[in-house]
Amino acid sequence: PEELPQSSVGLGEGELRLSAAIHLPKSKMIRYKGGQLTKIRFAVKQGFENVSVWVRTSLNSSSKIIQSVAEIENGWNEVTLNRPYPIDGEDLYIGYTATQPAGFSGIIAGGTGNEYTSWIGVDNEWADYSDRGLGILYIQGIVEADVFDQDAAMVDLSLDKQTYTADETLHIDGLLVNAGTTNISGYQLNIIVDGGIGNAYVYDEVLLPEQTETFSHELSLAGVSEGRHELIVSVVTNDDFDQNAANDELRLPFYIYSTTYPRTLLLEHFTSLPCVNCPPVDALLEEVTEQRDDVVWISHHVGYRDDDFTLEASRNLTRFGVTGNPFIMIDRTLLDDNATVAFTIGGESAEAVNDMYFDQAAAVPAFLELSASGDAVGNVLSIHIEGEGKDYVGELYPNSMLHVLLVEDQVYTSKPQAGNANKHIHDNITRTFVTSTRGVAPQWQDDGTFQYDTTIDLPEGWRQQMLRVVAFITKAADRDSGYPTGEVLNATQARITTDLPTGIAQVESTHARDTYYNIWGQRINQPSASRGIYIVKDATGCNIKKILMK
Repeated sequence: PEELPQSSVGLGEGELRLSAAIHLPKSKMIRYKGGQLTKIRFAVKQGFENVSVWVRTSLNSSSKIIQSVAEIENGWNEVTLNRPYPIDGEDLYIGYTATQPAGFSGIIAGGTGNEYTSWIGVDNEWADYSDRGLGILYIQGIVEADVFDQDAAMVDLSLDKQTYTADETLHIDGLLVNAGTTNISGYQLNIIVDGGIGNAYVYDEVLLPEQTETFSHELSLAGVSEGRHELIVSVVTNDDFDQNAANDELRLPFYIYSTTYPRTLLLEHFTSLPCVNCPPVDALLEEVTEQRDDVVWISHHVGYRDDDFTLEASRNLTRFGVTGNPFIMIDRTLLDDNATVAFTIGGESAEAVNDMYFDQAAAVPAFLELSASGDAVGNVLSIHIEGEGKDYVGELYPNSMLHVLLVEDQVYTSKPQAGNANKHIHDNITRTFVTSTRGVAPQWQDDGTFQYDTTIDLPEGWRQQMLRVVAFITKAADRDSGYPTGEVLNATQARITTDLPTGIAQVESTHARDTYYNIWGQRINQPSASRGIYIVKDATGCNIKKILMK
């Protein structure tokens, strides 16, 4: 350390497990593609314990290589990897993890850090310490690879979205780098679709070794047919001399559509019986959904204290940003200016809520649809889900997840809803996650269809005639955001059929309710908690009975 420009860093007061890392971006690693990372060097003060070095593709991913370090020297330590890491040209993180004794400051750094050089993690929580004046961590990777004199390389390519109509325009962004050791005196970008339509762009500026350049271009889709297509972008040096053609081109699929499927929105409502602020939101959501026929409404009783309807599995969903009650999510999608997909409403009109949130979600095109059914024989429920989408839906949404739940309506409670002493009946109660909150992967076939079947045992306390099967598909998990799943692509629901006598053949609306009257024939909201005799006409209007509240 005496020979290294440095600052000494210690975190916390007691003993803790910490990690330090640097980020080697793709723009740097593409130069060494095909080579091997053979050694890791790092400089610390002597005193760290239980030290290991590692290689990862992201800070939060599992280590591709991890190797213990037996002895730590004061200053530089060099570790030869038992198994060299093959370099594929993608982003790489290298670092070390160690136990920091209480009161010890062993991390050293120097110079001015940046977003690539100064990552520190404590208890798996990473932070960029370059903005805290840490400087550059002394961590190096030793690479063995062939490096070319002249090598223009495509590093990154992106589109503003994946799906387009034929009258839209591709918005293309990309990054290229001089991955060689000598200057490049100009280059040409070729942008084409499926080897057909396209444009060429000539740049005359000189690129120095390791210099990167971004680009943005647009391409009309006029005349491109419906279906899957491929964008191809390549770089060619002006003197047409490039020693490494393997990294000159990148490709991206995109999809053109003329028709979509009807979209059904998923409304997830976070509430609880002790929540005194929930009744106004309940009433607002009732008014909102009565104006729509494209909403599946399910309620999760978590957030503000537990109640009879709380499911432990539902707590996983609070990671979307739910901090209390009442909260809602619509298609698990960021809407308007919300910071998280879960947000609160209240005080707005039903028309305003529809306009701000529901209409926005409904405008997103759906490229798949679902159907569901449930058939109960005794207490055994057989569930069948079918999915249909464009023939490219499996490729469009890789790692998508199917979620299946059971929801019960018209559930009676012995205690009233806080804030509404007359409310003893609740709808949309999440009874169980059939597939767990994580979901299961749908097995998409080449024709864009899938089927899912399962059976579960129904508890005797659940009213089978009031149960609904709810199914929805989400995009792949967005791990960087911390959300357990991605946005909902489409949803469906179906009342289960049962061999129990019900008098209810099919309920189309999930908001249909029993109607209550007192013994004088006056209609009331619902029975109060006080003793008495009441007359109830069920949601179908077919059955009338008397009930006694004791």
